Amino acid sequence: MLDEDERAAALDALVDHVVPGRAADSRRANAKELAATAVLRLDLDEVSAKMRTGGPNDEPEDLTLPYWTGVVPVARTHGAPVPADDLAPDTPVPGYLTSLG
Repeated sequence: MLDEDERAAALDALVDHVVPGRAADSRRANAKELAATAVLRLDLDEVSAKMRTGGPNDEPEDLTLPYWTGVVPVARTHGAPVPADDLAPDTPVPGYLTSLG
C-alpha cells in the first residue's frame, strides 16, 4: 500500500499526464482526501466513464485559494476553458489550459 506522499505523487503524475502543469497549479489533496483515495494501476482493454453536469463542487474553504477552477469541456478535442462562476475575475487562465485547443 502506498504511503501518503507516494499517493500524492501518483495523483500529481496522473493529473499532469492529462494536463501538463496542472498539479503544480492546484491545491494538494489533504490527509483526509488522500486517506479516502486509492491509486491503482490497471491495463485497460475497455473503459467507460461517469459524467455529470454543472461546475466544480469545491469545498467552501477552497474558494479563496489562488487556483483556477472551472470546467474544461472534453469531446474529441479540448474545448475552451470555462471559468467557475465564483472565480475572481482577474484570475488568468493558465497557459497549459489555453494551449489545449
